[in-house]
Amino acid sequence: MKKLHVHDSHAPDGTLKTKLIRMMKIMTALMWLGLMSAYAGSNAQIRMNIDLTGGNLPELFQKIQKQSNYLIVYNDEVMKLNKEKEINLKLQDKTVDEILRTALRGTNLTHLVSGRQILILTKERLAKMQDTLLTIRGRVFDTHEPPAALPGVSIRVKGTMRGTTTDADGYFTIQAKKDEVLAFSMVSYTGFEHTVVKADRSLNVSLKENVSALNEVVVVGLNEQQKKHIASSLSTLNVKSNIEGKPITTLSQSLQGGVTGINVTQGSGLPGGDAATIKIRGISTLGNSNPLVLVDGIPMDMNHIDPVTVESVTVLKDAAAAASYGSRGANGVIVVTTKRGVAGKMSIIYDGYYGVQQATALPQTVDAPTYMRMYNEASFNNNPTNTLPFTQEQIDNTRNGMDPIANPALAFANTNWLDMLIDDAAPISSNSLSLSGGSNVARFALTGNYTSQKGIIPLSNMRRYNIRANTTISLSEKFQVNLDFLAIRRNTQQPNRPSASGNSGNRILEDMYRVPPTIVPKYPEKGGRLFYGQYLDVVNPLAYAEAGGTRSLEAGQTSINLQPKWEIMKGLNFRGQFSFRLNSDVNRDVRENFNHFDYYTGNLLRTWALQRANTMGRTTYYYVGSTLDYTLSKNNHRIFALAGYSQEETNSGAFEVFSMVSAYAKLNYSYKDRYLLEGTVRTDGSSRFGPGKKFGVFPSVALGWNLHNENFLSESKVINNFKLRASYGKLGNDNIGLYRYQTLINNGSGVETTYGNPDITWESVNMLDIGIDLGLFKNNKVEFTFDFYDKRTNDIILTPELPMVGGFESEVPVNAGVVSNKGWEASINYNEKIGEKFSLSFRPGVTYNKNEVLQLQGRSIVTATTITQVGSAVNSVYGYRSNGLLQQNDFDANGQPRIPVLPNSRPGDIRYVDLNGDNVIGAEDQGWIGNGVPELTYFANLRLAYGGFDLEALFQGVGKSDATLFGMFAQPLDFSADGGVPTTYYADNYWTPQRTDARFPRLSVAPANNKVSSDFWFQNGAYVRVKFLQLGYNFRAALARKLGVEGVRAYLNAQNPFTFTSVKITDPESRGYQWTYGLVKMYTVGLNVKF
Repeated sequence: MKKLHVHDSHAPDGTLKTKLIRMMKIMTALMWLGLMSAYAGSNAQIRMNIDLTGGNLPELFQKIQKQSNYLIVYNDEVMKLNKEKEINLKLQDKTVDEILRTALRGTNLTHLVSGRQILILTKERLAKMQDTLLTIRGRVFDTHEPPAALPGVSIRVKGTMRGTTTDADGYFTIQAKKDEVLAFSMVSYTGFEHTVVKADRSLNVSLKENVSALNEVVVVGLNEQQKKHIASSLSTLNVKSNIEGKPITTLSQSLQGGVTGINVTQGSGLPGGDAATIKIRGISTLGNSNPLVLVDGIPMDMNHIDPVTVESVTVLKDAAAAASYGSRGANGVIVVTTKRGVAGKMSIIYDGYYGVQQATALPQTVDAPTYMRMYNEASFNNNPTNTLPFTQEQIDNTRNGMDPIANPALAFANTNWLDMLIDDAAPISSNSLSLSGGSNVARFALTGNYTSQKGIIPLSNMRRYNIRANTTISLSEKFQVNLDFLAIRRNTQQPNRPSASGNSGNRILEDMYRVPPTIVPKYPEKGGRLFYGQYLDVVNPLAYAEAGGTRSLEAGQTSINLQPKWEIMKGLNFRGQFSFRLNSDVNRDVRENFNHFDYYTGNLLRTWALQRANTMGRTTYYYVGSTLDYTLSKNNHRIFALAGYSQEETNSGAFEVFSMVSAYAKLNYSYKDRYLLEGTVRTDGSSRFGPGKKFGVFPSVALGWNLHNENFLSESKVINNFKLRASYGKLGNDNIGLYRYQTLINNGSGVETTYGNPDITWESVNMLDIGIDLGLFKNNKVEFTFDFYDKRTNDIILTPELPMVGGFESEVPVNAGVVSNKGWEASINYNEKIGEKFSLSFRPGVTYNKNEVLQLQGRSIVTATTITQVGSAVNSVYGYRSNGLLQQNDFDANGQPRIPVLPNSRPGDIRYVDLNGDNVIGAEDQGWIGNGVPELTYFANLRLAYGGFDLEALFQGVGKSDATLFGMFAQPLDFSADGGVPTTYYADNYWTPQRTDARFPRLSVAPANNKVSSDFWFQNGAYVRVKFLQLGYNFRAALARKLGVEGVRAYLNAQNPFTFTSVKITDPESRGYQWTYGLVKMYTVGLNVKF
């Protein structure tokens, strides 16, 4: 049915009612025409014959429409003067445009073609329209690689009846005004809207395909697979929930509370040292058990890349999933892909945030009068005959605020070092600008980022510059090349007083807990000299902050990644990769010469010498590899086969060169999308092993059964997805030191310092995994995943001691250890949409892992505080078991103990348990006492959205573990070591004859018996933490357009705002010593703008 014209002959001309009725009728007609146009064919080049004698324009229009699918629209007002014009035409093989031009010659009318619609209007009206209408030509693609043109895409100007569809090659032409919105839509694709600007003449657009959860494509390492064809165990991080629009400084932080089966622990919040430690399914070896991390196929530290550039994160957890990486995948694999450009209009996106940081746990110390009293008490407890360090007069004068500089013998300072030096609003900011776009010939994604973070301690900061350029070039329909470039520069700085723990803290923080509050921070300047209060060799933390200098690290990384792909024939692809990465770093220690003088006498006390120390490092990495893959789908069978070869080399200088050569093959088979089979075999040759031991073979197999595709479940309205999985495989680990198979000799003595073992070979990991995936209700409203795994590492490399009489100065490496990790993991994903505006998602997950040593060579591995022994977890806690504190009734009237105690024990000391019953507390009573690694971890992610608002929360926690209190937090005032100022919590909870149920022992300046490792210092390390709370708002499109942009999102974020735990003094996650820079709370405001 075709509408020729719209008219109104009942209302008087010129009235408002007439105009309104006419407008309504025209809009109704155009709406109908717009709907009809979706079904019309392409007629731009159709030619026809016209034979009309004595006719008029409406009759001509009727003839045109009968011979084509064009729809001609006009109204009576336009035709008033031309309706009766006599038409005499006899035209052969003419286009519609040529016919109309001939027919309308000599009139005040003209025509305008928009898609399949032709509007008849006056020339005057057209002239006015042409002042505002823009003719936009373009093309629509999908987001596949290489991109394919999309025919039949509907394009309409929102709020009008103007519209068109793309032709067979994806091309379109449409007219629109500035600030009007073009809406692109197509069945099975996500719609796209574009706001017209004056510069729009050519417009390319990409539409992303809507896929179900089962058809979703997942990066599984060397290739991509649909979820429904995967039989191995892997997890994908929800990038939108855990990364996008979140103020995270390192990518590893996003995995905490995002994926089951992994233990993520952030041990520090120090700028540049706040990366989390990741263990996938437990600690697999006594050596390095960190997972392999690949960013676009290149091994690298993922914490240095800009999180904004991340497209996907996949964690490969079982042997079948990680088998493609052989020896490198023994501890699990994390595969990160970065964003690439898609064909379409260039997109410009700004993403940034600004915030402030505070410590999550910063125990306060006592004031000077309390310190003086407790110091006196500790000194008296140690030796009642000693003269007390402070007189009561000095304590009283200090409490009353007497000037300590004017009266140094009568009063002392009352300094709070934490209040003086800790910044409780340390700023942090990040700014990223991304550009992406291209065509079917070339596509690009360019992102630049600058992140700045100031620490809560003086002189600490981090600045990071990050540039990534990903380019895809289609040289032909069958051949394309990815060329990626990455450059990172990272500058970190901290006071020139680093801790023994390296990046996790700084001794200036320790000094705040060590230097007494009685020390004057800084005296008035005198004679052009600066004077700082002195405390032993430490001086004081303010002196280090102002005159102690800095330790800085300038780290750079550049990489280039070339990946060609050639479709040799349908289903057969060749892929190559050449990667080069250069890491360089410079450490600088800088301090000016500074003389410390006594304020009162002017005597020189000590000199901080001028320091200029540089150390440099450089590491190069090369990778060359290629794969050939073939996909065949025929009837009910689907086969994917892959074979590949690679070689790589890492050179860190100083003769530290490591190389590996590998070959691998993989086969995936699916029958009716019901029965799945995965098989992988890989062989690796490693230079870390000697002749005859370099190569290892690592096979794996996985089976899957999609029960929901069986006839007995295919009609179920409840079960949408039901898959059973099982896998078993073997992986290798060569992550040991270099040249362990060779014997090294001391140049000076000629003694063999490192005794090599030419028979040393691969550690091997055998893993069994059984899993279930369940999706319920429409669109998998409820998803449930459960996995049980049994992971056993054999031939772990140990270094038992050799007898000195044999002439050996070191240990010999042997393959002798066995470690087991057994556990399970479960997650639920619930999504609900209520009405048009409200949506809810809830994603909880829980992981349990039991770690146990099954075999060692010889005796247990023991340090002062840890033990690795058969039957216990790796690096368990070693020491004495305790039974509270000794009380007065544990001693007789003469002070002699009635129970076994350590020598010189007194009431208030720790009461140790005589485990072997020999009535003596000794080394034989020490052993395994606990485990500092939690066996249970869990998280829950909640998101609520209403209209443009959304509220997100992430809860994360761990089960019971033994969190040990160390150092000055456990033993303040210990002047046999480094001293230390008691915390206020300690001051209220130490043992006295009047407070016998205390948490801490009696005070002592030499607490030798209480310093040994024991479970007395354990706290229950369980906690629940709100990792972040975020409130966001997406500005309405109309408002965004008024601001001159396509989209705006703003958010408020609180990171680590609340923690629920019984742990005192330290943060329950970072734990540590007095120098440990714990986690920080962070409060930020963020903005995302799309131009």
